[in-house]
Amino acid sequence: MAMIYCRECGARHSDKAKACPKCGYVEYDLTKSTVIYFLLLWFFGLFGAHRFYAGKTGSGLAMLILTCTIYGILITSVWWLIDLIYAVCNLGKPENIFVKK
Repeated sequence: MAMIYCRECGARHSDKAKACPKCGYVEYDLTKSTVIYFLLLWFFGLFGAHRFYAGKTGSGLAMLILTCTIYGILITSVWWLIDLIYAVCNLGKPENIFVKK
């Protein structure tokens, strides 16, 4: 366990912490692009590709399995629309989209 500095307030905290205990800043993976996330969502959203890219493997797998069934396509269609709205609202805030490293 290493100690790191918060990018927002400069306080030291464990690298295992999900957020800075002082200011609540959540560190996210800087190598991932919101544009690629949005493109995956738009073209392969029913299959959960955007969720795999964002690090949300469990829900991505659920979308992929649900899409293989007739009733599941209805569920993932609504899920896709909700994810699309959420992505558009958070394009400038990648910390809301991506899972912490």
